[in-house]
Amino acid sequence: MKVTVEALSPSKRALHVELPPERVAATMEATLRELGRKIQVPGFRRGRVPPEIIQRRFQSDLQEEVLRELIPDSYRQALAQTDLTPVSQPRVDDVHFHEGEPLRYRAVVEVKPPVDVTNYRGIALERNSVEVTDQEVDRALEYLREDAAEYVPMEGWPALRDDLIILDHEGTIHGKPFKGGSGKNLTLLVGRGGPLPGFEEQVLGMQKGDAKQFRLPFPEDFPRKELAGRTAEFKVTVKEVKKRRVPELNDEFARTVGDVDSLAALRDKLRDQLKERKTRDQEAELKHALLEKLAATHEVEAPESLVEVEAGSLLREMLGTVRASGGRVEGLPENAEGLTAKALEVARRRVKESLLLEAVARQESLTVSQEEIEAEIQAIATAYPAGGEAAVRRALEDPARRAGLTARLLERKALDFLYQHATITDAYNLITPG
Repeated sequence: MKVTVEALSPSKRALHVELPPERVAATMEATLRELGRKIQVPGFRRGRVPPEIIQRRFQSDLQEEVLRELIPDSYRQALAQTDLTPVSQPRVDDVHFHEGEPLRYRAVVEVKPPVDVTNYRGIALERNSVEVTDQEVDRALEYLREDAAEYVPMEGWPALRDDLIILDHEGTIHGKPFKGGSGKNLTLLVGRGGPLPGFEEQVLGMQKGDAKQFRLPFPEDFPRKELAGRTAEFKVTVKEVKKRRVPELNDEFARTVGDVDSLAALRDKLRDQLKERKTRDQEAELKHALLEKLAATHEVEAPESLVEVEAGSLLREMLGTVRASGGRVEGLPENAEGLTAKALEVARRRVKESLLLEAVARQESLTVSQEEIEAEIQAIATAYPAGGEAAVRRALEDPARRAGLTARLLERKALDFLYQHATITDAYNLITPG
């Protein structure tokens, strides 16, 4: 078998494959025998049809079966001969298949382009000082207070906004119950919207033990069509009214939520945590800026197949974010075409950066140890419920997934290397007196 490689672009190769006539003839003969066992021709018993009749009457089927056998097998052999590692499925064209002649075809594939990274040590970055203001500490304390708030039962107290009401309800339409219209111990947080527009307003001001009947119409666009536009009559009985109680900011609160001795110690602890978080965020931003600088000084052709895979993943993330936000997200386009274009733009940049990091890792002889892979698997598993580690390990038995995990770890290590060898200077904010 003859194989030659033609470079169509930095990321695209054409494999020109030629199979000798004797191999084609042997496959043709084997395929003829297989067809002879399967097909039924009038006038002949199954398995007794002469080969020349099969070849004449089923020529197109025969050729298709031969090509289906020879091309994939010879393509795999061609890859082994040329040491190519495609990142896309082959596009086969220019097929020449004639009896008694060699089989010739061309397989076009995408590969990772050769990348040589230069001047990657000492990339200049500027870092601002990380500061935490008293106002930020105050906001963190308020968040802790809100998070520690409790709902306390209140006797003889009317339900107001932000109160928690527990009630039983019965709903009917023309005197007949409807599905979902009745229930016990319904929890309703006043001010957050009730099960039906206007429901919340009807129970506002009620106290524990109060009962009330009222009528409410279902909106015309109500999701359940059998209820849309109809009017229901409700009977509700309030079983509990609870007031939201936020703890006071004092030493006792600090001991409860912060495992410290005093409110002052809690403020110090929060300040340290906020500074640590800001420092992590700043490091991530600096690494992003570092990659941008590196990419700006290198021309790299990103294989379209890798870009499309990355864009597909990004698009699914974007659509999920848009749906979760109710349809609008700042910085993201609002139509499908815009989202697709944005995903392709970001994907192209990410693939280019990935190729550069891979090249840095290769040039610096960086590797990923088995211990690092195990630690990453453990970290991934913690995001899953009980039994998650076993599920993650089963998924990573797939060689492609494990290779993907290793590649991500290697890129992370290469980025850490670039950051450690960057030239980082502190920024100075000069304030001119007024």
